[in-house]
Amino acid sequence: MRKLLPILAIFGCVSVYAQKHEDPLEAIEHRYQECLAKGSNMNGCANAYYQSVDSTLTVTLQSLLNQLNGAALISLQQDQSLWEAKKDVYFKKMDERVEKLHKSTMQGLDDDMISTDNKAAFLKLRVTELYRQYNS
Repeated sequence: MRKLLPILAIFGCVSVYAQKHEDPLEAIEHRYQECLAKGSNMNGCANAYYQSVDSTLTVTLQSLLNQLNGAALISLQQDQSLWEAKKDVYFKKMDERVEKLHKSTMQGLDDDMISTDNKAAFLKLRVTELYRQYNS
C-alpha cells in the first residue's frame, strides 16, 4: 500500500499537468461539441467556435513570428501569404455557396452555420499545420 500511494500521487500530478496543458484546439472542439449537443442556437455555437479557432490561429502565428528569425521567419511569412490567398478563395467560395443556397432553401441559418463550421475547419487545419511544422 505504501508503494501504491506515491505512484497514485505521481499519476495524479501528471494527470493535472496534462489537463492544464491540453491542446487548445481540443479544448475548443470540446466546447463546440458541448454547445451543439444542447440543440439550440447552433449558429451561435458555430460563430463562437470560429472566433475561438481564429483567435488561436492569430496567437499561434504571432508567437511563431516573434520566435523565428532569418530564413525560418521569411519562409513562414511567404507560406502564410500563400495560405492567406487560399483562404480568401475558399471563404469566397463558401460565401457564394451560402448565397446561392439562400435563394433556393428556407434554411438560411443552417447554411450559415455549415459555412461557418467549414471556415473554422479550414483555420483549424492551418493551426495544426503550424504546430506540426514549427513545434517539432
